[in-house]
Amino acid sequence: MAITLGVFLSLFFVGFTCLFLYLYNLFWWKPLQLRKKLRQQGINGPAPSFFFGNLPDIKKIKLEMQATKHQQSITNGVSHDYMSRLFPHIEKWRADCGPVFAFSQGNMVIVCICDFGIVREICQCKSTELGRSAYLRDNWGILLGYDSIVTSKGKSWALQRKVIAPEFFNDKIKGMVDMMVGSVVSVLEKWESQVEGAGGVASVRVDEHLKSISAEVISKACFGSKYVIGNEIFSKMLVLQDLLSKQQAFVGLPGARHIPTKTARDIRRIGKEVDGSVLKLTYSDCNAEKQGFLQALVNNFGCGSSIITDNCKTLFLGGHESTASATSFALVLLAHHADWQERVRAEVVEILGNQALNMDKLHKMKLLNMVIYETLRLYPPVPFLTRETSEEMKFGDFAIPKGVNMWIPIPLLHQDPANWGDDAHEFHPERFVNGISSACKFPNLFMPFGMGIRTCAGQNFAMTELKIVLSLVLSKFTFSLSPEYKHSVMYKLFFKPEHGVQLKMEKI
Repeated sequence: MAITLGVFLSLFFVGFTCLFLYLYNLFWWKPLQLRKKLRQQGINGPAPSFFFGNLPDIKKIKLEMQATKHQQSITNGVSHDYMSRLFPHIEKWRADCGPVFAFSQGNMVIVCICDFGIVREICQCKSTELGRSAYLRDNWGILLGYDSIVTSKGKSWALQRKVIAPEFFNDKIKGMVDMMVGSVVSVLEKWESQVEGAGGVASVRVDEHLKSISAEVISKACFGSKYVIGNEIFSKMLVLQDLLSKQQAFVGLPGARHIPTKTARDIRRIGKEVDGSVLKLTYSDCNAEKQGFLQALVNNFGCGSSIITDNCKTLFLGGHESTASATSFALVLLAHHADWQERVRAEVVEILGNQALNMDKLHKMKLLNMVIYETLRLYPPVPFLTRETSEEMKFGDFAIPKGVNMWIPIPLLHQDPANWGDDAHEFHPERFVNGISSACKFPNLFMPFGMGIRTCAGQNFAMTELKIVLSLVLSKFTFSLSPEYKHSVMYKLFFKPEHGVQLKMEKI
């Protein structure tokens, strides 16, 4: 009995020691060594704490700045300074440590890069060893897919890009214009009825309607004639997005998403429902003649492939959220700048005349294009362009170790006076009068859809939808900001208006 107990205690001690050493290496030693390698090269940052990294520092900085910044953000003016409220730690550490600095979220080591030269190198890098950050897959995979064109790396990503990119070439998008127009017109008719019912002028909550337009368009593009079922799937994904956003404070903490909270259980349940619904659609159509994005995936990856499920989710969320939010912000800016609203409307009316909207007419709308670019400059869809090294890689004078995340804060680069001039924080679409190449000193730092080989495959689709929605709205209504509108930006994987968008609309 004594021998058996002694063996048990020995095994317990060995097991406990191994577990302790594993956790010590995972949570402290390995991140510490990465930070040391970075610090030796001059990449400094706040000292991390055990297990949490710099998460306590981030929380403290946000609490210190949140009250004042939030009060400033909801005044009557339309300020484009939202990063200092949403990500104040980035601005603080950039000021304290320079344009390249390091910090940690849990055991995830992050190098934040605002240096123009290094950003260009990263964006131009074609190595498959530089892929999307693993945290996207780990924390958002249930929503974006664990092996989609957004979250995959290496050969898997290259194959998916080869299959998916042609579905968004201009010749394919040209055939979707009538479908997009139809989805927009049905919503504008509701606005007309609301305005007429209010006696000619009405306050309209437009952002919710814009979401429904984007959801219908992306569902038709993905599922063709079965877009109604696609809309049902999408509504569940929005619930999933809200649930995942509640866990953002724990990004970087290994295993945090597996803690059996009610939110975690709801996430897993709804995630399974979404996957099951997409797979059901796939199987039901396997032997049928069908069109749409789903067809290309089935043809190349076969029925039941997780790649199909993952990419349908990516297209749903990315195509819907980014376009709806960009349209919302564009309408806010046009409502706030009546002179530009009138100029763009005059262009739209002149080009359209009494004829139907088509791709050729969209290409002629230069002023509208300038406004869209300026909107995306001030309000890009996401806050960061993220990459992770699969091996040590050299950028500028720095050797970035394997396993380090690199974050490029897009809004800070988009509003940097050193690149865009003294009016970088202001709405001036005329900067794009000669296109992106002449708008700033370093045009490849304009990256609302990403940059390099991983540029968003659906950017032409998104731009076309944006132009269609805005041109039709401008041709039907004049509008200004409603008195109840409060300008504030929120972040839930994508930037969006925090309090919605209320416009005072009048039919032309």
